[in-house]
Amino acid sequence: MSKKKQKEVSNTVETNVEEKESKINKKRNYCYDLVIYEDDERFKDQFSALTDLKSAIWIRHDQDLTDEGEYKKPHYHFVLKLKTACTISALAKKISVDEHMIEPIKKSFNGALKYLVHFGRDDKYQYEIKDVESNDDDLKRKFEKLVLNEIEEVDKVISIQEFIDDAEDYIDLGVLGKYVQKINYWDAFRRNMMYFCKLVDNHNAKISAKKYHIENDYYNSEMRMDKELKDNT
Repeated sequence: MSKKKQKEVSNTVETNVEEKESKINKKRNYCYDLVIYEDDERFKDQFSALTDLKSAIWIRHDQDLTDEGEYKKPHYHFVLKLKTACTISALAKKISVDEHMIEPIKKSFNGALKYLVHFGRDDKYQYEIKDVESNDDDLKRKFEKLVLNEIEEVDKVISIQEFIDDAEDYIDLGVLGKYVQKINYWDAFRRNMMYFCKLVDNHNAKISAKKYHIENDYYNSEMRMDKELKDNT
């Protein structure tokens, strides 16, 4: 193929791509996802404009890694479900975000919601469900139901147990109950109430042992188990 012909083909491909992008940008959609970065000088205005839209749900990502293993810049993922369809161009202008940062959700709105916390993506950092925010209670409940219904009970139990184990002071059962309600793990908590009561009692006994230098069989046995686990890793 001659250089002239190659150039003509290249120009044709570029034109087709531009026309396709133009058509996409002019098409009206209700649902979009997009990313904004904290180091953008327009960030405050962008964030304010986005959270004023109905309906929006978002989360801050600060643990994402590049392919080289380096941390990406902190950014926010937004999923929008607009009441009135609009084009990418119109939306970009309204929220002061570059058009290439905005994508219409064509396939799965539920998939976009799950991606907020990287749900089902074990190759990525798993963000906390409680860190997702929204200005629409119905949309927030949809997200929580979608994600929590697919989390096995054993994983919920482990998560609550880790919260107890990580506490540096005494744990009140009432406070723990409020915590599990906040993260929507009440179903697993209620069905395993006796187990968690025992864990709280043991945790508080351990705190007392440390605080008052009390020697007891429970504390000593746990210390031995911790040491054995560390020695075997």
